[in-house]
Amino acid sequence: MNLMLSFSKKRPVAEGKRFAAWAASCLVVCVAAGCASLSPAPPEETVRKLATQRWQALLAGKYDQAYEFLNPAYRKLKPKEQYAFATGAASVKWKSAEVVRVVCEPKKCNVVIQVVSQIRMPTFYKAPLVSGFDEVWILEEGQWWKLEKL
Repeated sequence: MNLMLSFSKKRPVAEGKRFAAWAASCLVVCVAAGCASLSPAPPEETVRKLATQRWQALLAGKYDQAYEFLNPAYRKLKPKEQYAFATGAASVKWKSAEVVRVVCEPKKCNVVIQVVSQIRMPTFYKAPLVSGFDEVWILEEGQWWKLEKL
C-alpha cells in the first residue's frame, strides 16, 4: 500500500509538469498571435480600405463624409459645404467605383480607381461610362489622406 501511495504522490507532480508545459506553449502561441495582430497593416492595404470608404461615401451622396478623407491643408482652405456643392454638381452620376491598384512609397500612394458613371445631362448616349481616376494619398502625422488639389 505504501508503494501505491508513493506512486500516487508522484503522479500529480508529473501531470503538473505536463500541464505547465502545455500552458507555457499555449501562452507562447497566444503572445505570438497577439503580436502579429498588433503589427501595422501595409500602407497599400490601409490606403485601399480608406479609398474604398471614401468612394462609398461619394456614391451614397454623403459628400460631408468623403470630405473627412481629404488632406488637412485642403480642409483648412475649403469649407465642407463648398466641397459638397462642387462634388455634387458633377455632370455625371457615379454608379460604382472599385480600387484597381495601389502602389505606395514611404509617404505617398498612387491609387487607380475604376468608376462607372451615367451622364446626367440629356443626351443620346445612354450607356454607362467606364473611366479611371488616379488619386494620390499622402501620409501626414501618421494618418493617410487623399491629396485634393486646390
